[in-house]
Amino acid sequence: MPFAPSLRLPIAALLLAGLACKPTSQPDSKPPGEVADVDDDKLPERPPIERSGELMASGQHAEALAVLDAALKTTPDDPELLYARGIALEQLGKPQDAVAAWQAAVARKPDFFPALNGIGAVQLDAGQAAEAVASFKAAIAAKPDFADAHYNLGRAQLVLGDAAAARTALEAANRLAPEDVDVLLVLTELHRKAGRSDDALLTARAAAKLAPDDAEVRRTLGHVLMEKDLHAEAQAEFSAALTKKPGDVDAQLGLARALVKLDRAEEALVPLADLAIRVPDQAVVWSEWGAALAKLGRVPGPEGALARLDRALQLRPDLASANIRKIGALADTKQCKPAREALKSFTARKPRPDALAQAQAALASCK
Repeated sequence: MPFAPSLRLPIAALLLAGLACKPTSQPDSKPPGEVADVDDDKLPERPPIERSGELMASGQHAEALAVLDAALKTTPDDPELLYARGIALEQLGKPQDAVAAWQAAVARKPDFFPALNGIGAVQLDAGQAAEAVASFKAAIAAKPDFADAHYNLGRAQLVLGDAAAARTALEAANRLAPEDVDVLLVLTELHRKAGRSDDALLTARAAAKLAPDDAEVRRTLGHVLMEKDLHAEAQAEFSAALTKKPGDVDAQLGLARALVKLDRAEEALVPLADLAIRVPDQAVVWSEWGAALAKLGRVPGPEGALARLDRALQLRPDLASANIRKIGALADTKQCKPAREALKSFTARKPRPDALAQAQAALASCK
């Protein structure tokens, strides 16, 4: 279950707070000890961006939009008001209207990087990855240390299939915001797909150190540890993830796999049986259940490994793990003719060369 964090369009209240903190005129000074007269009826209202930010933070997006629209009647060319209006519209589920507001802000102030980033986020969400890349690059050109734009650029480059450019952007985001867990997680997945297990372990450990109570972080570290054959540590991480998020399917499956690797297959049967009930259409669950039973020597019969593996293959005939395990289970029980037939069937599906090599090696007991 791949990790897929959202695009980085920061929460309205946080962005608007930054926009609202412009210097204001100072009250007339008074001699020490003398208190200025205050007429409560004439206290100035708070700036509209500040008020709208508070409204959005409390979920009152329509009310925030009304505040901003009223302010824009007086100052229609204020880029910050236009940007804030775009945030309100985006929160109201009107992304194209939000883009129009941000484009208006950029028209008044071409280097207004938050608006450029917002435009790119909507473009990428709409499947316009190439256009989004251009918007994020414009935001970065306006503010090179804008970590969120680097993060979003990396996500867009991943959509376009440019892993090298994505890595460059995400590593820049990591340098600018080393404690950003989302960046670390995406980098971890990028390293895993590229086979950079050492780099993946570094970023996954860093994320876990920063967010020890995040189930997704702990689960991701568990997967990386499994790939490094650090099964005991992986089992601890999957267990921690399940403590934080009970019933997490991916963590539960990872825990079962780790237990089998640790020669604790009997313990693995409990989470696997539960998963088979909760997600019965997931072939990988039945394949892992078959693997655990085969390790315990429980191969034949309706409750044995072969029955579980056959169920996996009914759900997904091309699942490499189930094919390889079935061939191995048949060979280990000296059912050599069915094992060869199973290999022939798997070969006909034209699996990856490494999977085919494993399937052929699984026949070793029949030689």
